[in-house]
Amino acid sequence: MGDTTINYEELGFGFHTFKKEICAELGEAFWETLTADIVLPDMDTECKCKCHNMYVFMERLKEMAPGETAEKILRRVRHGLHPSQVSQVREELLATGDLDAFLCKSKEDTMAYFVQLNKEKKDFYGQEITDEVLEFIRQNPAMLAPVRRGNKLLCMAFPYNMAEYLKAEDEVMKRYHACHCPFAKESILSDATVSPLLCHCSQGHVMNSMEALFDRELEGRPIRSVLNGDLRCEYEIDIPEDIMEKYVRSREKSIVAANYFRYYRAFSLSGIVDWHQGPVEWIMPKEGEKGPSLAFHINLDEQEWERELPALIEGIKAGRVPSRWIVTPDDLPGDLIERLESVGFQNLSAGGTEPGMLLYEHEFRSCLSLGDTMRIKRVRTREEMKIWVDVVNTALHGWEMIDAEHYYVWVEREDIRLYLCEMDGVAVSTAATIRTGDVASLEFVSTLEEYRRRGAAAAVSSRALEELFADGVRAVTLSGAEEALVLYKNLGFNECFENVIMMYGC
Repeated sequence: MGDTTINYEELGFGFHTFKKEICAELGEAFWETLTADIVLPDMDTECKCKCHNMYVFMERLKEMAPGETAEKILRRVRHGLHPSQVSQVREELLATGDLDAFLCKSKEDTMAYFVQLNKEKKDFYGQEITDEVLEFIRQNPAMLAPVRRGNKLLCMAFPYNMAEYLKAEDEVMKRYHACHCPFAKESILSDATVSPLLCHCSQGHVMNSMEALFDRELEGRPIRSVLNGDLRCEYEIDIPEDIMEKYVRSREKSIVAANYFRYYRAFSLSGIVDWHQGPVEWIMPKEGEKGPSLAFHINLDEQEWERELPALIEGIKAGRVPSRWIVTPDDLPGDLIERLESVGFQNLSAGGTEPGMLLYEHEFRSCLSLGDTMRIKRVRTREEMKIWVDVVNTALHGWEMIDAEHYYVWVEREDIRLYLCEMDGVAVSTAATIRTGDVASLEFVSTLEEYRRRGAAAAVSSRALEELFADGVRAVTLSGAEEALVLYKNLGFNECFENVIMMYGC
């Protein structure tokens, strides 16, 4: 991300920018005291003294200025760069309305740029993009564009001399070839390495485009630095809470809710459960059959809800509409829960903890640890389906909600996978996944009571998730029961919203 055409020569890349920011924060008198009796670093000559002048300068700055103040000053140096010079990135985010999609496109566009350089045998600021360099870039996406980790952005600096960096076996030389800073690089080869405090200057450089993106000053920090003995330079940037809510969480909530709806609709594939479509969707077993009964995906008209709800309530009383409704964040009207309560629904979720949850591929932590007696397999036959159904009905539902005959259609579909975990030859745990494009949901995680807390659910869930991510899925959702939250969080799932179950006439 950013403008690779910026000319640092024209911007005045030099030490005077340090002076400007220090004086702006602490005053001219502080600068005079700070620099008294020392040789000021010069970019063109520091290499000849292994950056000793910068070493002395930074040691004195550390001694005289409070740590947080020094960090703030250095982040603002940027050698003349300003967010306004890359303001187009904000227009791209606003047009996308989705931070993750924006970052993904940035990564893909930058990767395509490097692939083209490799193909055409062109260099990147003097660096040849060989096949080896291209593969290293591919394996480190934070070099291409920031990678979001929760409410943080992770950025990795492109090594200054990639070819030599990849060839170097000595760690000191690897650090040397990674460093860009002309005020610090040569000190890596000396006994007096410039303080890693200086890396807050590089942090500010990285933050420039992010501040343009979010249209504000940000907080961030180096988390790895070659000046601190690490083999690469990485930086972390805090994402403001309102940005998270607007450009991340609202989309995540919609992903989770949409997967809920796909899960409920999947029951209608059995042929014995009806799926009603309309402003309120619901599923109900056909007359004489068993199955789930639930209303979902509620979109009542803001002006007509007082007319629509009484008609639905009459349907509940007549047994044509489920009395149990699930409310998700994007249901309408926005105050739907209050309106349902006003006509006789009760909130069964008050005080409960059953959240909608989301897992990204990069946050997945496999808990697959198979002992000698544990085996996991895909359900592929009718006999295996019968066993899977028996475990699900016993361990998860406590009644015969589904049957193997009508729901065998799930086994035959490419977008649904069912899994069984066996211990000592006994089927004890289940899981399933439902996939739509590059997202999926984890469903039917269950373990027979006498086999719980022995790793079966973690193992079967991990196998299901591993196969999804290996096939190109980028995010997986689930509805988390309170007793299973520890398991899901250990796998890497994060809570997006609380499920709200409303019941009429209870």
